[in-house]
Amino acid sequence: MNDKKIIFMGTPDIAAQHLQYLLDNCINIVGVFTQPPRKKNRGMNIEESPVHQIAKKNNLETFYPNSIDGTAIEQINSLDPDIIIVVAYGIILPSQLLDIPKFGCINIHVSLLPRWRGAAPIEHAMLAGDVKTGISVIKISPKLDAGDILHQESLNISADMYSDELTVALTNLGKQTMLRVLPKIFENKTLSKKQDLNKVTYAKKFKSVDRKINFNNSTNEVYNHIRAHGPKPGSWFVYRGERIKILRAVKKKDKGQQSTILNNKFMLACSDGSILPTLIQREGKKAVEVKDFIQGFAFTVNDKINE
Repeated sequence: MNDKKIIFMGTPDIAAQHLQYLLDNCINIVGVFTQPPRKKNRGMNIEESPVHQIAKKNNLETFYPNSIDGTAIEQINSLDPDIIIVVAYGIILPSQLLDIPKFGCINIHVSLLPRWRGAAPIEHAMLAGDVKTGISVIKISPKLDAGDILHQESLNISADMYSDELTVALTNLGKQTMLRVLPKIFENKTLSKKQDLNKVTYAKKFKSVDRKINFNNSTNEVYNHIRAHGPKPGSWFVYRGERIKILRAVKKKDKGQQSTILNNKFMLACSDGSILPTLIQREGKKAVEVKDFIQGFAFTVNDKINE
């Protein structure tokens, strides 16, 4: 397998870890494609993607086009890849690219497809209260995350797991699954199956406004919302004109008028119970435990929030 020529495409940290795992196992990476460097810290600095940084550290030939256009296609052709591996690249691959590698193009996707096609499958799985997710290795097709399934591995989502913890678990599972499946692909021992179109769900990318907490929902829904976006970037609500993030929380049975502060512990009422933040962050401040938060923050019990 180590004699095969592989192009890797990816951008964020989860992809960088997959790339490093391939390198650690002496896989022959002939080229890396990632998204271009972006402005960070309000445009003061230009930052390369995590994949770009790993590629540079390992002296890999690296390309960062804005799209896979004619020039990029020529570059890929010149590398003569046996296979292209894609992990969270964030750029759509044109159909003319898919037939270039001898063994095609595969995607390592962090959900059990066809559930949660799209950019944010981890957050959507937690938001929906899913108890199981996993890794799908699929053939890449012109339509996003719609290719035939080559292999899947499942993973249980515990009730107290947050998105950062699930990301770590899926990253580890994805790396191991990728390395197990590659030899089978090269030996033509994989059996592909079509995705069930009746079970397709979509995981659109979240905007900041999507992370606002609706305390008119049930306690479970609010708790899952916090887990899905926590601890980073964090769910938020508004109190006295200030946006406050809840990074971690626990469910409580205490009841009261929904969308109000229930008591001096800063318990927040939902439709059928309440949420007690355990890690909380004010605008422009560091995240602190709730016991430290309430000592330095003026609030009134029974006040409404999100007004």
